[in-house]
Amino acid sequence: MEYKRTYVDGYNLLHKISRLERLMKSNPDAARRGLVEFVRKRMRGKGQIMIVFDGHGEVIGGGNAISVVYSLTRTADDWIRFNLERDSQPRMVLVISSDNEVRAHAAVCGAHLMSSQEFIADQRREKPDMVEMHLKNRTLSENEIRFWMDEFKKRG
Repeated sequence: MEYKRTYVDGYNLLHKISRLERLMKSNPDAARRGLVEFVRKRMRGKGQIMIVFDGHGEVIGGGNAISVVYSLTRTADDWIRFNLERDSQPRMVLVISSDNEVRAHAAVCGAHLMSSQEFIADQRREKPDMVEMHLKNRTLSENEIRFWMDEFKKRG
């Protein structure tokens, strides 16, 4: 199904990804940027994506198709519900959240639903980053091995 718009309940999804949840404790901005990248990789070509976080925060660029929204004085849940009600085509909207109230409201509006866990588990959406794959799978040269061995000795 092609969606016109996708609303992502930001912190709801972030807290389901253990490495981002841990990072949130020490560096919230980095955790939010990590979530944007996670979503970006999985949602290429899926319409306008809006990741909604509670409160205020750092402006994060997600590219052309991803917007990061802070709910300011209301909750992210309220922001999503309000915008679903205003949408002229809610049946063309996907809501990604495991929050029961958000999901119930989205269902009443006719939007499509995906839980945060389903989104994380849906490996078919993720396209491999070819540069990253190359760097992870290539063989290191003798010079690179010596460099890293020296670095580890310095720190050890």
